[in-house]
Amino acid sequence: MTRLERRRLLASLGAGIAVGGAGCLTDMVTESDDSPREFDPDELDPILSEDVPAVDPPAPVQPSDAAVADALEELDDLLATVPDPLQAEDVPNEAVRNRIDQIHERARNGRESLEDSPNRFHTLLDSVTARRDAGTASAAFVAVDSDLTRSDVEDDRDAVRTRLEDRRTGLGAIGDQIQRTLLLQYHLESELAAAERWLDNRPRDRSTGVVAIGEIAGAVERARAAIAAVEELERRHVDRLDDERAFGGRIEDALERSRTAIESADVPERWDDVSERVDADLSDTVGERVLDEGWRTAAGTSTRVTDAVTDGTPATALRSACAFERDRRAFEAIQTATEAGDHRTIEDVEDVRVQREAALERAEATSFDPADPSLGGDLLAETYRRLEIQDRKIREDIEQGYRSNLFRPYANYVLIDAQLEALPDAVAVLEDRLE
Repeated sequence: MTRLERRRLLASLGAGIAVGGAGCLTDMVTESDDSPREFDPDELDPILSEDVPAVDPPAPVQPSDAAVADALEELDDLLATVPDPLQAEDVPNEAVRNRIDQIHERARNGRESLEDSPNRFHTLLDSVTARRDAGTASAAFVAVDSDLTRSDVEDDRDAVRTRLEDRRTGLGAIGDQIQRTLLLQYHLESELAAAERWLDNRPRDRSTGVVAIGEIAGAVERARAAIAAVEELERRHVDRLDDERAFGGRIEDALERSRTAIESADVPERWDDVSERVDADLSDTVGERVLDEGWRTAAGTSTRVTDAVTDGTPATALRSACAFERDRRAFEAIQTATEAGDHRTIEDVEDVRVQREAALERAEATSFDPADPSLGGDLLAETYRRLEIQDRKIREDIEQGYRSNLFRPYANYVLIDAQLEALPDAVAVLEDRLE
């Protein structure tokens, strides 16, 4: 019995019955008002009985071996600047020493993870992030016992910011296949935009002294690495072209059509509007969480389109617009399912396992190849990563001994399944708009 049904029952019984049979009525209501079941961590293993396939994200172009080697050498040189571990004679201030050690360790971990990169493209881009931490630790250490000042690194920041702005405005959607070109442009825009954000956000408010110097220098290192990576990937992309075409106009037109569609889409702005649409009481049920995840994802993707347009990153905006078409359809499917009575309770872990394996089966049946340098392939590969992330969270709950009602993983698996079902239609819409 739902809460809505219980309220209707109470209203129909009347005040006289409520007074005369108070004990009986209390038993009737309390018996049906159970909280969601919580599961012990040792019950969760069966959820993950089927492995997620190892899927590498697509690469629209490969950098040269020499470019990757140069990027790794730059990173290794920065890491070698800092003794491992730092000693008191290296950095007398214990708090500063510990902070530099922490950042340096994060940079070393980033360097080690590059050994697992699926190809040169992702090795090069992932090295950009590691360069930030390595540059931060290196500059902070050097500033302890040298004349390196905050003014010096701020001058470097101003200079690299100018180069960064020039590179952002200089991006051009030139290629021979529009989706491959669009995917490459998305990656280039993302790297340059991220580098600019780090320049704007460092040092953090609480950072002072040599740590602040290091944080600014680390942002500068990331920007330099991003510029070098973008220039290499653009050059390699152009070198492989036999039939060079400019796709900028088609991307802009497709983005304008996408924005018009988003503005007219029937995605509520507030949760109250969402819950009012469903003719059922979902309070405290897993269905409420499922519907919330579907709605928040669609609304968030819409916002990302607007943000990307504001940032002047059209390929990023169009990729998000494609994701919105997927997420809007997924939300509508979830809304229909919850109205029909699905997703009310999780009786046992088998319910979650079934949802997860349904998503895996859907992913394997999807017509896109995750290695294909297209938006369909890229979004499919991203979905596999999200499955892995959710699986990792369940494993962490098991390892840390957490009890859970499993609402979160169940909702995520339902959403992923709905997104995968919607992905072919979403990509078809994008392809139509790019014609």
